[in-house]
Amino acid sequence: MSNKRHFYAWAPYGRRSESLAKELDAELFFIHYLKFQVPAFAPFKYILQGIRTHFIMLTQRPQLVFVQNSPIFCAWAVYLHGLLFGTKFVLDHHSDAFADRWNWIGPLQRFLVRKAELNLVTTDHWVKVIEGWGGKAMILEDALPVFPEVDPYPVQDGTCVVMVNTYADDEPLSEVVGAARLLPDVTFYITGNKASQPPETFENTPDNVVFTGFLSDSDYIGLLKASDAVMALTTRDHTLQGGGFEAVALGKPLITSDWPLLRFLFKKGTFYADNTAEGFRDAITSLEGNFVETAEIMSQYCEEKRTTWRNSLQEMLNKVV
Repeated sequence: MSNKRHFYAWAPYGRRSESLAKELDAELFFIHYLKFQVPAFAPFKYILQGIRTHFIMLTQRPQLVFVQNSPIFCAWAVYLHGLLFGTKFVLDHHSDAFADRWNWIGPLQRFLVRKAELNLVTTDHWVKVIEGWGGKAMILEDALPVFPEVDPYPVQDGTCVVMVNTYADDEPLSEVVGAARLLPDVTFYITGNKASQPPETFENTPDNVVFTGFLSDSDYIGLLKASDAVMALTTRDHTLQGGGFEAVALGKPLITSDWPLLRFLFKKGTFYADNTAEGFRDAITSLEGNFVETAEIMSQYCEEKRTTWRNSLQEMLNKVV
């Protein structure tokens, strides 16, 4: 047995899973085949990933497995193995697990929610949903990452704002580009894999917008460190913002969407904006001239959140170990 705790994610990468596995002293497995985003390939990739998951569990015999959801099929592979070997599992639900696109597997998800030792969610809203399905739930926010020292990313002179972007459908990209038109003296760096988007996405954008394309971890961290502020945005309520936690961990001023959840999660060093070009312009304008002071407030807040999170982690372990 290599480790009594494992963490499985059927994904190429996930910072929440990586940070949580490290804090749990769990061996982390990102299991992901057939990376083309073609729906017809999904059954084949899930079969391959299920076989790989079963093989790891069979050869290493973990006592407790943490499973990233979505997709719920990873948890099904763990559950079926556990029927034979008695392995306990905990579901770590990302906000995407509750998206409408997974409604068709609702009964499968609700069944496993009831079978899990515990369901980790990010908000009280999802606690109520899980409990309504008959499962046990508790809130565990993202662990604040600890970043390595990296070389600074080269940015243009003047005010620099980074939008943490993945080209997801809940990210207000066009509105941020609109804000850039209203703030020609501010440079906007927008992350995300450009190859996943049609060419017209990048047409007719102002000169002060830089689409970075895919960045290595070191370049991504270097860019966040070089920024004056970080934008982590969503048009969807009850959606955690991993980029916001990265900003807190780095002591960077944060601009985020004005949702009750995000006001609750990011109480200090943060400016809240309507998801409009004018809302983002106003937030950045309010922040200009206060970058250093706001960064100091955020650095202090970072230490507060690390202490609170470790207490929550211990509470969770007391429930399942």
